[in-house]
Amino acid sequence: MELKQLEYFRKIADTGSINEAARHLNMSQPPLSYQLRQLESELQVKLFERTSQGVVLTEAGKLLYERSGSLLNYAHSAAQEVSQTGKKRTLRIGVTPTTAEVMMPYFIEFARACPDVNFEIRDGITFDLYNDLLEGIIDVSVVRTPLRLDDVESRILRTEPMVAVSSLQLRAEGEEKVGLADLEQTPLVLYRRYEKLILDAFRSRNLDPDVFCICDDARDALLWARAGLATAIFPQSMETLCDGLRIQTLREKELVTNIALIWKRGRVLPAAAREFLDMQPF
Repeated sequence: MELKQLEYFRKIADTGSINEAARHLNMSQPPLSYQLRQLESELQVKLFERTSQGVVLTEAGKLLYERSGSLLNYAHSAAQEVSQTGKKRTLRIGVTPTTAEVMMPYFIEFARACPDVNFEIRDGITFDLYNDLLEGIIDVSVVRTPLRLDDVESRILRTEPMVAVSSLQLRAEGEEKVGLADLEQTPLVLYRRYEKLILDAFRSRNLDPDVFCICDDARDALLWARAGLATAIFPQSMETLCDGLRIQTLREKELVTNIALIWKRGRVLPAAAREFLDMQPF
């Protein structure tokens, strides 16, 4: 099984058509079909079902599609690292959407201290970055708790509370802090990452919240709040994106999150990653 075959396979899956995939790959259809047959023969499974509209993945195809993404990402990252040997070094680091702005001062300081280092930044949610770290696609990642840390080493960078963010039409001016009891009758939009943490805090106080929306990105939660449909609850560092909105810190002490650096336990890190972890502010 060759990397090029996996790239061809994924392009067919993405387009749903061998002819369309061939056009995107700037090749003719017969050699692409041949490569697909070779891959299916080697794996001894059928990867696609042919339909009148094109092709769809079989169960085996779905599994290969899921696994091949990480393989190709790893191969690309390794190729870049090898090609830079003797030139510039590369710091491969993962960053979540809600930590990118928090991390920029650290990146700036490190870039100034180590001008021979380039950055390869992978954006993603905490759990995807955790898997990328264990698979060696990245060397270090910035994540948020709660998170299991069994297979990694960690270093806490910052602890911050959750905030409730609303349009001024939904919640008028009031105190700088707010309790969950004050939000019980307010429509809420929750970032799925913290759904359990927040709902457990409500339930421990025998409160029944009105959960209007659950979403997978704190930036999406912000859009609902800005539209005046609900109050969003997410980490405090997102408040820099909340101009014109009502921001109140939650009083409940358990509603906090840690921003942490993690790296795979027992792995010998590249020099650039070690130097980043050794930086003084950490």
